[in-house]
Parts: sequence; C-alpha cells; structure tokens
Amino acid sequence: MSPEGWAMGETLSDFPHGHRQANGFCLARIPLLIEMPLLPRWRFMTDEAKALAKRTAISAGVVVLALLVFRALLPWLLLALAAYWIWKLVSK
Repeated sequence: MSPEGWAMGETLSDFPHGHRQANGFCLARIPLLIEMPLLPRWRFMTDEAKALAKRTAISAGVVVLALLVFRALLPWLLLALAAYWIWKLVSK
C-alpha cells in the first residue's frame, strides 16, 4: 500500500477484510466491527449515577412496552367505543 493510503492497482486481495472493491480496485476502508461501549465511563461512575442510569433505562423500556401494547389495543378500543355509541343510539 502506498504512503497516502491507497494506490491504483492495489486490489482487495492486497488488503485485510473490511475494504470495499470496485472494478478490482480498493476504494475505502470500511471497518466490519466497531466495538464501542454504550456507556464508556461506566466503571468510573458512582454507584448513585449507575443506579440512576439503570432506573432511566428500565423506565424507558416500560414506556416503550406500554406504547406497543397501547398501539396494538387502540383499534379494538375505538371499535368498542363506536359499538357502544351505536348501541346507545339504537336503544333510544
């Protein structure tokens, strides 16, 4: 490989995995796996900060779950409400 990083004529077989190839020439470096912690400073956080982060994550998960359940039940609730209104109109 040239000092600039890429030289014409260098094919994919000249590079390790994770590089893109077009017309036999390597175009760019593309990492296949990026390892990065979700909370990079977790081991340096205080116990109080860790507890707050855990509570926040659990709360967010509960809210997402509730929204998914509500979204699934919403059409049935609207149908039941419409049926109730129709029943009230018919029974008068």
